[in-house]
Amino acid sequence: MESRKKILIVGKNSYIGNHIDKWLSKHGYQVSQLDVLNESWQSYDYTPFDTIIHVAGIVHQPKCRDWNLFKKVNAEMPVAIAKIAKQQGVKQYVYFSTMAVYGVDKKLQLNEIGKHTPLNAQTLYGKSKLLAEEGLTELQESSFHVAIVRPPSVYGKGSRGNYIEQMASVVRYIPIIPEAFTDVKHGFIYIDNLCELVRFVVEGDLKGFFHPQDERTLSANELWKIMAPIIGKKPRHSRFLGLFVKMLYFCSIVRKVYGGVEYAKSLTTIEGGNYCLVSIEEGIRRTMS
Repeated sequence: MESRKKILIVGKNSYIGNHIDKWLSKHGYQVSQLDVLNESWQSYDYTPFDTIIHVAGIVHQPKCRDWNLFKKVNAEMPVAIAKIAKQQGVKQYVYFSTMAVYGVDKKLQLNEIGKHTPLNAQTLYGKSKLLAEEGLTELQESSFHVAIVRPPSVYGKGSRGNYIEQMASVVRYIPIIPEAFTDVKHGFIYIDNLCELVRFVVEGDLKGFFHPQDERTLSANELWKIMAPIIGKKPRHSRFLGLFVKMLYFCSIVRKVYGGVEYAKSLTTIEGGNYCLVSIEEGIRRTMS
């Protein structure tokens, strides 16, 4: 296969980074990965690369309350790398941010992030990512494109702590599913669909903000209906138990299981490109297999 653009993934051996590496390599790109656990990135030669994809960072760490650490790793480092890369002639910088920059928590009602939803990060993670976004967008020029990706819950086989796998463990041990909050939807992105979105951004040398999401969003009950047959169970639902669950709407566990937040369709679509190659049903099956 004829080689194409040269890509550098900043953040070696991460779940998302490894999948992007395999996906782009399969499509003919020359991909390398850079470990940033030490300071070698400061003297690294970025000149051979057309695009840098930055996936490194401190993700949700509930026990970590060190703002300076979050700021250093999630905001200052990517901006510093981008400045060096820009000076060395790199044409595009793709930064992995998060839905958390909006500061919108799960709710037990329609909860949609749209084009007019304000940025209002609440966590140290979200705030550090938003700070990085601000610093990177200032570097945007016609000769240096900055693309910022804000994925929702990412799932796929081997992805630790994702919502899909957590829900699967619930389905395995609960014989009857309480039917409640069926209108509340949650947004996800399957790892292969996310990788295809990145390929599309790289291929077109695109810039701006991207909000990838599977074609469908699901309620907890819809998710369980998909999962049950995969693990060899017949879906059984109870409206009576659902009424009981609704009475406990104030409990955090109910909001965690049944609550949702999603991107508006107008944010997730990309003109001329369909990155959702895998249906959410197939993505869940592959994740649980």
